[in-house]
Amino acid sequence: MKLLVDGRQLFLSQDLAIRIGIEEALFLQQLYYRLETQGVEKEGHTWYRQTYQGWAKQCPQWNIRKIKRLVMKLESYQIIISSNKFNSFKTDRSKWYRIDYRKIDQIVQSEVFTQEELFPEEENLSENNAKSYTNHSNQIINIIHYLNEKAKKNFNDHSKTNIRLFKAILKEGYTVEDCCLVIDEQVRNWKNDPQMNKYLRPITLFRPGNFESYLNDALTRQQENDLDFEPVVLDFDEGECY
Repeated sequence: MKLLVDGRQLFLSQDLAIRIGIEEALFLQQLYYRLETQGVEKEGHTWYRQTYQGWAKQCPQWNIRKIKRLVMKLESYQIIISSNKFNSFKTDRSKWYRIDYRKIDQIVQSEVFTQEELFPEEENLSENNAKSYTNHSNQIINIIHYLNEKAKKNFNDHSKTNIRLFKAILKEGYTVEDCCLVIDEQVRNWKNDPQMNKYLRPITLFRPGNFESYLNDALTRQQENDLDFEPVVLDFDEGECY
């Protein structure tokens, strides 16, 4: 039985993808390829110069807005270092990129928790836990119903695992509105993607370590919608994702 499709393949580090996201790891692999093949030495580091439009030509599976979000996220992780100080003209909107490999090593060596480690087997809800759940019960039910409606799913609003997930998020000070914002963002990104649609589930969206990142993505989108403009384009680098 044939398992792989013909044509160019996309490669990524599974260890890194688990920690920062699949699309982020794919983009980072593409930058690594360009640094290895077209990198320029400046100030003791290897840099690669590109515009957002140029990235979109290399990676047609993403539009420019998506690429901007991926770059901003990797910059926030301090995995990608970017600068425009090497540009010859102030009107040049291209950026220079390099990878901080020490930061990648730190991230890859960080611990990844399984669902069993996040939610160890417990007895039925204790009195304190039951009281805490009661305080958030309506909010939790509303969030699960919102997820089911937007993602066309049928998750159980009485599941112990789901209750613990949402209760932990709400106890951290996040609001129902924050949860709905994350749902909207990831439904927008994954609903029509057969490979990613299955991750529209509470354990992925509201897992510790994932939620804050997804919320930042959603807030970034809001900022881009408020202040969005197309940069001046001076040149393009042709290419494709490998």
